[in-house]
Amino acid sequence: MGKCYFELRTSAARGTDSTAADIMRHLHARQHLGKALVICDRPPVTLPAARKQWMKLSRWIQRERASTLNADKILKFTHTIIHMQNMRFSSKSPMEEPEADIYFVTPAQLDDAPLHCFSIYLTAPLTSAAATAFVGQLPAEALLVDYIHELDWATLGLQSKQVLEQQVLSEWHQLNQFLKQHDIAINTLHTGNLHHVEAMDDALDTLLGKPHEFLRIATEFQHALELARPLRLSQQQRQHYDALMLLAHRVQTLSTTAFNQHFLENYNEDDTFFLYDTTRRRFITTGETMGECVTRHLRLGHHNIVLALQQLV
Repeated sequence: MGKCYFELRTSAARGTDSTAADIMRHLHARQHLGKALVICDRPPVTLPAARKQWMKLSRWIQRERASTLNADKILKFTHTIIHMQNMRFSSKSPMEEPEADIYFVTPAQLDDAPLHCFSIYLTAPLTSAAATAFVGQLPAEALLVDYIHELDWATLGLQSKQVLEQQVLSEWHQLNQFLKQHDIAINTLHTGNLHHVEAMDDALDTLLGKPHEFLRIATEFQHALELARPLRLSQQQRQHYDALMLLAHRVQTLSTTAFNQHFLENYNEDDTFFLYDTTRRRFITTGETMGECVTRHLRLGHHNIVLALQQLV
């Protein structure tokens, strides 16, 4: 077993389904990591309560999607909604129903942990022996969220979630060092809640000259961020992280690197930079034709962007 982590948590939700609501909010931030396991006394009761809260979160995102006209946000919200609606809940064991995504089991059903299970929620007491055996089944980097607070997880070899949070800061420092080496300051990429277009384009042109190296470092940061979620971030941290994810998403979109959804899932601000209407032959936000866009970037000296744009259509 590799390094695993624990978080001592008290429900921040209210009402009769407070623990189920808190678990679903927590899992919402980690849903793309892999499978989840909820250890509880009464799975037939806990499962429908949790599914109710999950659908409530899904409806909230649907309202967010309905409230925006931004094509990129609609795409991102749609992806999230589809993923959430396809999440399969089960009170059977992983052996009985291996295709499920979220399992609800009693402590007596812990003989086999699901594969690729990175989020475990403990709401029922475990004996020390059962906990020891269970921990041995977990994949490296799994997080156990303990609502009971009866066991000393450190003695069982688990590390505090704070270690994951520190890893985010460490990866962020390395990423900033890379950007500074290329004369890119992350705080210039946004102004308040709006990304600074010219600075972002300058940074994009620079990084398109070294896309693989930049995306490798950005992916390592994104992975650390995903493992440590949910995180409490200051407004400035959130703006910086969003600016970075947006920049990484643009570099990935305009480079030959294989596309994946992760960067799109991680940033929160508007971005329709890469949305080109092939029917109207214009960029959706600016109304520019490809020729006009290329001419503008040539005038600004963005030769890497120009080369990438010419390969889009």
